[in-house]
Amino acid sequence: MLKKALGAAVVAAATLGVYWCLAADYDSEALLRHLRDAYRIPAAAELKIQNFRPSDIAGLKKADLVISFKGKRQSETLWLTPDGRRYFLGEFQDSSMDPYQQRMNKISLSDAPIRGNKNAPVTLVEYTDLQCVFCARGYEIMSREVMTKYGDQVRWIYKALPITGIHPWAEPAAMALECVKRQGHDRFWKMHDLIFDNQKAITVRNLDEKLDEFAKSSGADLDKFKPCYDSQETLDNVRRDAAEAEALGIQSTPNFIINGRLVAGADGDAIKSAIEEILRGDHAGKR
Repeated sequence: MLKKALGAAVVAAATLGVYWCLAADYDSEALLRHLRDAYRIPAAAELKIQNFRPSDIAGLKKADLVISFKGKRQSETLWLTPDGRRYFLGEFQDSSMDPYQQRMNKISLSDAPIRGNKNAPVTLVEYTDLQCVFCARGYEIMSREVMTKYGDQVRWIYKALPITGIHPWAEPAAMALECVKRQGHDRFWKMHDLIFDNQKAITVRNLDEKLDEFAKSSGADLDKFKPCYDSQETLDNVRRDAAEAEALGIQSTPNFIINGRLVAGADGDAIKSAIEEILRGDHAGKR
C-alpha cells in the first residue's frame, strides 16, 4: 500500500496541526515543497494539488493532494486558508457524528456475500487475504468459534484484501472466488472454506488446478467459472474491496469491522468482546 510505503511519518505529521508555508504569498511550488518536507514524502513521489473547492469549515477551502509513487496513487484532503499560507493535511472529525456509524457508512454491502442471519444485530465485515496464514486462523475463529457461539446474532461478510507484494496467488484466488459468487452465495462460502482448509497445499504452480477443483466441489458450473476466471472479469471487484479497505485505513490482514468497531488481527477474544458489547447495547454502528 502507498500509505505504508510513505511510512508512518505522514500519519504522525498529520497530528501536529497546521503548518506555515515558506512563501508569504500563495505559491503552489513552494507549498508542494513544504508538504514534501513536512510530511517526509519521498523525493521520487510525484505531487499534484487539484480540485480546489469550498469547504463547510469556516475560513478554509480544500483541495486534493494526489501522491503518485511506484505505480500507486493516493489522494488526501488538503485544507488551506484563503491566502494559501496555512494548511492541514487529513480529515477533520465531527464530534456530533457517531464514529462507528461513520466507519460503517464507508462500507458497501451491495451484493456482499453474507454468512448467517441477514437481519442479525451484529454485522461483522472481514477484510482477508486467502493466502495469509493469519487469515486462516481468522477463518478458524469465525467458523469454529464465533458463528458456532453466536449463531443468528451475527452476520459475517467477506471482503477481499490480497496483499499482493508477499502473496502471489492471493489476488487470482480472490478473483476466482468472485467468479463463483456469481453462481450463488452458498457456493461462494463453500469455495471460501475449501481454499482456507487447503491453504497449505496451494502453490503458484498448482493454483489453477486447485481453483478448478474447489469450484467444482462447491457446485459451480465450470463452463461458466473458467471463462470468468481466465478473462479476469472479477478483478475490479477484488480491487474495489481493497480500495475500500484503504479508505478505512486498513493495510494488513485479517481486519474485522464489527458494527463499526475495528479489531485488527486474528484476535478471537477481542472479536467476541466486541460482539458481547454490542449485544448488551453498549455499542453503536449497526447498519
